[in-house]
Amino acid sequence: MKLKYGMNPYQDYAEVIDKHNALELKNGNPSVINILDALNSWQLVKEIGQTLNTPASTSFKHVTPSGVAVAKVLDEKEKQAYLIKQDLSDLASSYARARGTDRLASFGDFIALSHPVDKQTALLIKSEVSDGIIAPGYTDEALEILCAKKKGGYVVFAIDANYKPEEIESREIFGITVKQKRNNLKVTDDLFTNVVTASNGLTPQILSDLKLGMLTLKYTQSNSICVVNNGHVIGIGSGQQSRILCSNLALTKANVWYQKSRLDYSFLNEHADLKRTELDQLIEQKRQETYADNILLNQLPGTCLLSDGFFPQKDNIELANQYGIKFIATPMGSIRDKEIIDTADKYGITIINTGIRLFHH
Repeated sequence: MKLKYGMNPYQDYAEVIDKHNALELKNGNPSVINILDALNSWQLVKEIGQTLNTPASTSFKHVTPSGVAVAKVLDEKEKQAYLIKQDLSDLASSYARARGTDRLASFGDFIALSHPVDKQTALLIKSEVSDGIIAPGYTDEALEILCAKKKGGYVVFAIDANYKPEEIESREIFGITVKQKRNNLKVTDDLFTNVVTASNGLTPQILSDLKLGMLTLKYTQSNSICVVNNGHVIGIGSGQQSRILCSNLALTKANVWYQKSRLDYSFLNEHADLKRTELDQLIEQKRQETYADNILLNQLPGTCLLSDGFFPQKDNIELANQYGIKFIATPMGSIRDKEIIDTADKYGITIINTGIRLFHH
């Protein structure tokens, strides 16, 4: 498959070699970044769909998720915050929630959906600024809607849902080939049995959220932290050299998301003629005027935080407590593990030692 260009437009030769014919280009002229977004995001939603047995979506930007969610019925506040005025199928609701995590960050996203795309999901995507999509299939109506997007230039991939890559993968960097065993870790309940704190309030919903968060970290650029509540990854911190910076980024984003869920959206009645991107800007301005940096997330029960590596200092736990986090999943192995556990016990936070590092680059 010949590509539009490589990572950058001046890299004027690029192609994909797919000897298994797993990836089919239905529409558009993709670049290398589109390919990387498509293949990483597809693995994420496929594994979520299989693990949690529900439709799942992600909104990807620069090879990392800006939002991830499973299907749920949206309440009226969510519909207002996500600018939803149409009926939603289960799959469409998962994408509305995924994009709703951070609609500003999702501008021009690449979308991955765990299930075949229906008309309602395609109509929702049609209304958003997006660069492309990957899914295991499309209804005829959905494909027609998506192929007309961006004046016919919207990138549409279909992926064989039954395709399984080989056990050993390789990549070439600076003319040198690196090979390794593929990251085929299965996220199961067994990974969350080692509770190391006095508190242990795991419920089926919390366990489901922990699995969703762990799968998200598996495909998020390291270092990475994510915050999850009710089947929705509401904050992601990625690509930072310091874990406390990742924690701060993820928790700040989650707090902004929750602030927006609390807004009075009647002010939008005066701006019915504006485009969705302009409405997103207005919502952000209203949020800043109403709440500024005030922490509201600590009022939301059952919020989980997950880390792709161990915490080197207790500062991450102190920060999590400020935002009301009650469940943390992390691989342990720091020389300060006891201090970290003692700090969690002081705040009534449950820590699960997953024993699994999930770095992704």
